[in-house]
Amino acid sequence: MAAADVPGLVEGLRCFADGLPSPRWTAGRADGAAGRTAWCFGGHGGQWTGMGRALPGWSPVAAEVLAELDGLLPGGVTGPLASPPGAGADGPGTAQPLIFALQVATARWLLSLGLRPDAVVGHSLGEVAAAHVAGVLTLPEAARVVATRSRLLARVSGGGAMATIGLDRHTVERRCAGTPGTVVVAAHSAPRETVVTGASDAVGALVGALETEGVRCRTIRIDAASHSPYVDGVLPELRAELAELSPAAPRVPWVSTVDAPRAPTTDAGPGPGPGTDSGPGPGPGTDSGLDPNSGATPVPAADTGPKSAVGTGPDPTTSAAPESDAGTPGPSAPGSADYWARNLRRPVRFTEAVSALADRGFRAFVEIGPHPVLARPIRDTLRAEGVAAPLVAASGHRGTPEPVSLLRLLGALYCRGLDLPGLPRLPGRPDRPDRLDQPDRPGHPGRP
Repeated sequence: MAAADVPGLVEGLRCFADGLPSPRWTAGRADGAAGRTAWCFGGHGGQWTGMGRALPGWSPVAAEVLAELDGLLPGGVTGPLASPPGAGADGPGTAQPLIFALQVATARWLLSLGLRPDAVVGHSLGEVAAAHVAGVLTLPEAARVVATRSRLLARVSGGGAMATIGLDRHTVERRCAGTPGTVVVAAHSAPRETVVTGASDAVGALVGALETEGVRCRTIRIDAASHSPYVDGVLPELRAELAELSPAAPRVPWVSTVDAPRAPTTDAGPGPGPGTDSGPGPGPGTDSGLDPNSGATPVPAADTGPKSAVGTGPDPTTSAAPESDAGTPGPSAPGSADYWARNLRRPVRFTEAVSALADRGFRAFVEIGPHPVLARPIRDTLRAEGVAAPLVAASGHRGTPEPVSLLRLLGALYCRGLDLPGLPRLPGRPDRPDRLDQPDRPGHPGRP
């Protein structure tokens, strides 16, 4: 039961007692079926007016992180979150640093409750927060990546567009090839959900043609064409500005959506716990079954899927440096400057990453961000993998204050049997310490 005040709690209890649906209460079976848990960090598109305003005053842990990011991100965090949105609020230079800040603050709050991910995965921008939570980048390093990435992307904004199309990747690739102008695949989000990007007129023409055929399409609120040839011109500058990054080996398994996920060959036990230099680690927990180095290990270029490059020649996303070995940070290692160039340019391989996690027994997926943008692709991918009754939950929802949405998330996790060691327990019966004694009501024995 999640409520911000007594009247809300009473309302939720009445709905539960009468069997009425309500967003205030969550029910589930704590049968352990949720299994291992992956934290998923979305990209651009989940922002909304008022997001994050209630978080600093409610969570001192989150407030501390946001205050630290105030000094690390050029435009600050707490001021923009508390102010009415201005012109360009949906642009990458404004929205993306705030999305990243909320993701990190929310993750730090969950960690403060004793929750630990068994793996992390990110979609486009979301890979930066995932890299920080995995311990690959320090908070200052992650903030530098976001600040540089969003600033350069804003420079090439204007005239670009992105849209989600409810068709498989190969079909969309063929339709892109037959559309005049520049439009390419930007992300493989789910078996039948593909993101396209390119010139706004070309994207609009493709979307219009598909909608007349009854295909589900949705325009993403951004005027920049990331993951396309439009960003080729800023990649050298991005690599130069991030050249001094020193990525560490991940302490939480990080499954890349830039380089094709590779089947892990070793198991990773519990990590060293949250740290102050390299970001939060896994702390106490169960064996994830994933090699913390292998999830983000680059694979040969021939196996990285279709590029969005024009013509032939060297891949603009990489320098001449060779790929590094797993766990050995190098010029092209996960989290390096070259990696973030690939992250901005190459298609996002999200559905492949979720499939790889499902193959390793992951059944709980928590999306961390201001609003769910990955929940549907995750469910669709798991359905295609034959996964029955997975737990897919989100930390934020458009128009819902963070205290309410985060408490609902905890309820969803608890109802599926995930332990919440950092929450205070109410007194219960000795034989059922997780339940409260409830007085009988006439006609409702034992019900609240």
